[in-house]
Amino acid sequence: MKKLTWWFRIVGGFYLLLAVMNLYVVLLNPSAMTGMMTMPFAVTPDTTMAFVDGWSPFAFELLGIGTFMLWASRNPRRYLSAVWLLIWLELVHGVLDDIYLIARGYDAAGYIGFIVVHLIIIVTGAVFARQAEAAAAGA
Repeated sequence: MKKLTWWFRIVGGFYLLLAVMNLYVVLLNPSAMTGMMTMPFAVTPDTTMAFVDGWSPFAFELLGIGTFMLWASRNPRRYLSAVWLLIWLELVHGVLDDIYLIARGYDAAGYIGFIVVHLIIIVTGAVFARQAEAAAAGA
């Protein structure tokens, strides 16, 4: 169960780091988004604001998931089903969305890096959840 506790803490901390970075841009410095991404369309102040507004739910989602994961790390056995939900989100909202954005013309290098991170989170979460389930069944 200790591995799953640390998985919740490390991944939750990673989510909070991403949340802080994204919320800084969304709330305090929207124009920074222009220089951070290569976008496959004309960049104007209006398109930047539209992009930032569309990005904001993602930033708040990262905050919610990260704080929940830190909370769940206190009693990971109780939140085993949440691990599978988080794995599913990593697959669909992480890997598949990154592939979609690459296909739409966004910078592949950054998204490929995040696909690797998503896959690490998925694999380690699945392994540690299965170990915790086996330990719970044996207890």
